[in-house]
Amino acid sequence: MIKLIISDIDGTLVPDGSGAGVMNPEYFDVIRDLAARGITFVACSGRQFVSMYKIFEPVADKIYFICEGGGFVSNGKREVLHSAVLDPEDVRELIQDARQIPQLDIMVAGVKRSYCRSEDSELYRWMVNDYGFDIEALPDMDKGVDDDVAKVSLYHKNAVEALTRDTFVPKWEKRVKTVLAGIQWLDCVSPESGKGNAVAFLQKHLGVSKEETIVFGDNQNDIEMFDYAGCSYAVNGAREEVRQAADEICAPMEEDGVLQVLKNI
Repeated sequence: MIKLIISDIDGTLVPDGSGAGVMNPEYFDVIRDLAARGITFVACSGRQFVSMYKIFEPVADKIYFICEGGGFVSNGKREVLHSAVLDPEDVRELIQDARQIPQLDIMVAGVKRSYCRSEDSELYRWMVNDYGFDIEALPDMDKGVDDDVAKVSLYHKNAVEALTRDTFVPKWEKRVKTVLAGIQWLDCVSPESGKGNAVAFLQKHLGVSKEETIVFGDNQNDIEMFDYAGCSYAVNGAREEVRQAADEICAPMEEDGVLQVLKNI
């Protein structure tokens, strides 16, 4: 019997960068019905809690949130149940190294809020206007951030993988966990972080087994969740390695593929 359902958001439930009001409201009806049957839904994303809460506000009191790519796990009351943060020295060095690649922009995800270098940037405007982030411009962030940091994200509109493949990732992949989250993002998180570890925490917290869990995703940072699920789904249109890793393929995000599966459950 299924007791726990975990789904990525961007590219799986809604288009990248979507804000409140974009997701099909049928999802809320199904989540309420699942909750009434004792089945817990979890929204899982690289987004911050505030942005995720806005999307799921109609049912926020019935679900859990895996935020910042697994850096934080919260309930609908905004209580942080679990966190995995980066060492402050690693944060400073990650930012300094990222700044050596001039095509990249940087966003830092803290407990208090997120941070970027300038309000006059494509990244800042996108995060505020589309994602609905609580974000502060911090021009000298490479000197450090006065916050516990769960994630340092490197951003380019379509080429972050190519820009970080040869030097940045080889240097850092043994010190922190580096995962691609779409064509725009490379996320750097604590080795104790990640969506998979967050799923494992929630399973223990809720007393749910792997066999009672299903997950949905579309990108590289979703694959680690698949190891903790009795059944894993990739939406049609996901990256090829995600499709290969998943147990099943459901209809694409544009056709509400996840919703179709949830209705069957």
